[in-house]
Amino acid sequence: MLAPAQIRARGEKLHTALDVVIEERSWSTPKRRAHQWRTLKKLVQHAFEHVPLYQRLFAKNCFKPDMLEDWDDLQKLPLLTKDELRGRPEADLHSLSATASWSAPALWSFSQAEAPSKAPEARRTPGRSRDDVRWLASSGSTGIPAKIARSETSLWHYMAWNTALFFDWCDGQPLTNSLYLVDFAPDSIDFAAADLLRTTVPDSRLFSVHDPVSKLTEKALSISPEFISSYPSTLRAFALELGSRIIAQTKLIHLTSEMLDAHTRHLLRQVFPNAKLIETYTSTEGGLVAFQCTHDARWHIAETNVIAEIVDEEGKPTEGLGNLVITDLTNDATPILRYRGLGDLARWETSPCPCGSTLRSIRQLEGRSAAMLRTRSGVLLSPFVITNAIEEVGGLAHYQVVQKLPGSFEVRVVATHGTPPFQIERDIKSVLSAAVANDADLIVNFVPKIAAPHGSHKVPLVISELPLAA
Repeated sequence: MLAPAQIRARGEKLHTALDVVIEERSWSTPKRRAHQWRTLKKLVQHAFEHVPLYQRLFAKNCFKPDMLEDWDDLQKLPLLTKDELRGRPEADLHSLSATASWSAPALWSFSQAEAPSKAPEARRTPGRSRDDVRWLASSGSTGIPAKIARSETSLWHYMAWNTALFFDWCDGQPLTNSLYLVDFAPDSIDFAAADLLRTTVPDSRLFSVHDPVSKLTEKALSISPEFISSYPSTLRAFALELGSRIIAQTKLIHLTSEMLDAHTRHLLRQVFPNAKLIETYTSTEGGLVAFQCTHDARWHIAETNVIAEIVDEEGKPTEGLGNLVITDLTNDATPILRYRGLGDLARWETSPCPCGSTLRSIRQLEGRSAAMLRTRSGVLLSPFVITNAIEEVGGLAHYQVVQKLPGSFEVRVVATHGTPPFQIERDIKSVLSAAVANDADLIVNFVPKIAAPHGSHKVPLVISELPLAA
């Protein structure tokens, strides 16, 4: 538990950040665009003068900050990839002389024998002059995570935006009986956010997703939370553990960090029949990028936090399906400028939103480029084409689609009791053959369990191991 002085100091920082966010949310489109351009210019100049990674990237592409005269010049700014972040020494990624270093606290223990109040405070490195920073790493799905520094100011801004959205979701009447299921890896952005969340949420309501599912289920049943914040894959395992039991008291579920597929949505609606499902799109590199509209099936870009672009394979703007590129406007510790490393595909939604928001919108995130599947004839498929089709099949407790060879999909199935395997296999092949227009070979394998990859709590529903899809 935090001491009263800590809570007061943190509360002041949260209130300061909330004041900024509340003002930002009232801005007109011209004011937002002016803010984006002004902040972009400052970040580019800062990166050019102080950050070795960008000094090399800019020199390689013959780019100088004075080349940015208006928005039409944005494409002159080189794209940044995840490979260019991976494995870099810290000195390459930010200006050490301009910032303080705030290393991540040791991983909290959330066992009942050791309360999370024993979590150590952040350790400061002396001799710095500006913001504290925390070093964070994105998920290392390829074995090498991308590491960046985030300023403490940007983390409080991230927390303030999420707090403001929570009030929106609750119609101004926040739900206090809550449960947060979080990845407490010490270099994750979720660990950093959970640490700040302790300002307003008791430690007893913060649980690690690495705890056994049975323990998380027991906790949820004991408190019957009105509000749950988690990852889709964690709540999917949670719902499977509960089986036919329901938690009727839950009114709101916040899902983040992964895309919510139709199969998981169906499971959650069975276990939490009275809960509204809300998603946010966040990342280590970009913070809060977008949030689901409560009035429409679209995502609003958090335009005071990021500049978002959708580009084709050549890096040019497209109105069709393309790669999501972001520039983070909140963090100058490691500037994230025109970053293509999120690996997500999206398309713009250009119609006015019923909610009245003037923020730019995307209709939906259509999956990660690394999860795109390839048919026999070379057609690329969004993973949602597969997951939405499989949603129609009965008798599935859990499943996973893996592609190792072009035009061939393996479907791993954990079946429920009482449904004949031959019927499940027949139905899967039927719906998937229709979904891919008979343009792929389908193999169904029944397994006792589908586990998360080593070092991760997430169990992806679709995996592509094709080199060209990476």
